[in-house]
Amino acid sequence: MQAQTQSSSARDNTRHQLIMAAEKLFAEAGIDGVSLRQINVAAGQKNSSAAHYHFGSKSALILSIYEQRMQSVNERRVRQLEQAVAAGLQQDVRTLVSVIVLPIVAEIDADTSGGNYIRFMAQAIGHPQLDLVELWKQEHSGGLSEAIRLLYEALPDIPEVLVGQRFGLAFEQIVHALADREKLRTARKTGPFEIDAELFVQNLIDVITGSMSAPVSAQTLQALERLQTG
Repeated sequence: MQAQTQSSSARDNTRHQLIMAAEKLFAEAGIDGVSLRQINVAAGQKNSSAAHYHFGSKSALILSIYEQRMQSVNERRVRQLEQAVAAGLQQDVRTLVSVIVLPIVAEIDADTSGGNYIRFMAQAIGHPQLDLVELWKQEHSGGLSEAIRLLYEALPDIPEVLVGQRFGLAFEQIVHALADREKLRTARKTGPFEIDAELFVQNLIDVITGSMSAPVSAQTLQALERLQTG
């Protein structure tokens, strides 16, 4: 029994090392710029097939990175949703946007690997072979799904199809903006490029709130009507 426990612990440790090495390399060189062999080397694995053995493919490894990070992000998001509901703010758009943004920020700021996480996410959501909707359907996505559901309810005057499109655009903006924040913080630029991290995040939440709740233009309504009747 003890031998089985040690073996399982060793496998988990190897998987973790591979995930962290892959996340860092993907963040630095892009998903297409990194091979499984390079990930094995960076993770200190003597077995050149370790990544393939544990994950089967690069796509599966990418999902594993996402799932590992999403576990703690989702836990924070669920807690913040519970607090929002307890305070009667479940229909407040800015509160819901904060519930989406702040757990990601907390994961970035949790330790020194957080910068790798958000830069990896910026690579992943823009990759042509990765389906963003499929990422959202992975394990530990309950908090995000509930926040999106509440956003639909909080925006009754905006057609549902437009709320969905706006959220897709907003989520990409959130990830890329936070990746840029990390880049600026890491570079420690001065002058007009110097930023206050908290101010940046709160302003980002304001921007996303505005884009989600902005009135629908006559031109967009006309385009939607053509779609629905044509």
